[in-house]
Amino acid sequence: MSSVRINTRADGTTGTQILFREFDPAKGKRVQASVTFDDHAAALAWQKILDKVGPEQARAILATGEAAQHEKVVTLNDNWAETYIKGITGVEKATRDRYRRFMVNDIGPAMGDLPLAALCTATAEHNSIVQEWVNEQEADGYAPKTIANKHGFLSGCLRSAVKRQLMPFNPCEDTKLPKGRRECVFLEPEEFDIVYEAVPKRWRPLVLFLVTTGMRYSEATAIRVGDISRQTHEDGVVFYTARISKAWKYTGTAELKLGGPKTQRGWRTINVPAETIEELRLAGRGKDQLLFRTRNDKRIIPQQFHNLAWKPAMAAVAERLGKKPRPHDLRHTCASWMLNNGAEITDVSAHLGHESIKTTVDVYGHLDRRSGHRASTAISRALIRTAVHGASSQDAESDHP
Repeated sequence: MSSVRINTRADGTTGTQILFREFDPAKGKRVQASVTFDDHAAALAWQKILDKVGPEQARAILATGEAAQHEKVVTLNDNWAETYIKGITGVEKATRDRYRRFMVNDIGPAMGDLPLAALCTATAEHNSIVQEWVNEQEADGYAPKTIANKHGFLSGCLRSAVKRQLMPFNPCEDTKLPKGRRECVFLEPEEFDIVYEAVPKRWRPLVLFLVTTGMRYSEATAIRVGDISRQTHEDGVVFYTARISKAWKYTGTAELKLGGPKTQRGWRTINVPAETIEELRLAGRGKDQLLFRTRNDKRIIPQQFHNLAWKPAMAAVAERLGKKPRPHDLRHTCASWMLNNGAEITDVSAHLGHESIKTTVDVYGHLDRRSGHRASTAISRALIRTAVHGASSQDAESDHP
């Protein structure tokens, strides 16, 4: 990686020097090199290009920029993406706002400051910059569909830039996107313990709530204190329930907009383990207060939870865990724990709020081995009455002297 050094000249002016190592064919090895800029901002912008594409490509881009120094260098962050978004016709405001969120959260930090033409160059790994970004998105655990949505926006934006002759071709056209639906990741209790301990303490109650209730993230973060009820059985045993009647609905903005759950059967009341409730510290809290909230009493958006809690935890335990669960896999894990500890699949379907039992069977049916055991037992009983069973018994007896 490169480094920055500020140099003061004899006349009192300063220059920003970017230091890096590059291969010298004459010496047959990598040597120290540097490029100095009078403009500090230009130096930092070129440094980003250098770290992305390597010295050879970065020098070529620099030479092109110097040859056209009177022309403004266009980047995604420097209004081109916004120009494209404003020019799209036939879309809702929520869609435009969603595209802006793609730029702020995903695309902009990765490549937004690079000149558009630089996106057509190859990285040191011989992939396009866009392909490297896609690979990083997949490694971070984003679903193929989510990556495809972000890539589709970027492709349209760059296609428009090609038409305006701002770049020679659209690098998105050669990108290989992840395929298929990502497999569910199920955590064993001891594996969940590893994840739980790696999550910052502030976020642990939410993680525990997600895995023990199986709620969707949009449902769990819409729950208010008043939705949790303490009840008592006729035998005096205390238990707790949560009423799920709300979920955050996507609007493309940070606006707090509540709607109903994802499905009709998503409107449900479920039991919540007492151990989970104890971690929530509900005493003294107002009924209308969000169960999980920021320090400013606002909802916790998914990106915030992912960046501050989940992503660093996964980075810390990835090698030890041997799996790459997403936050949504806590819902899958909840279903697996229920099935592995005696719950019927109809119980799981109702608990998760699936619209159809078919959805539950399709996703989790393979975990319920009781039906498989009943099937194999029935076949064994039938097999007893066949000649095969008799022959097997005779063969077994002949094996013993």
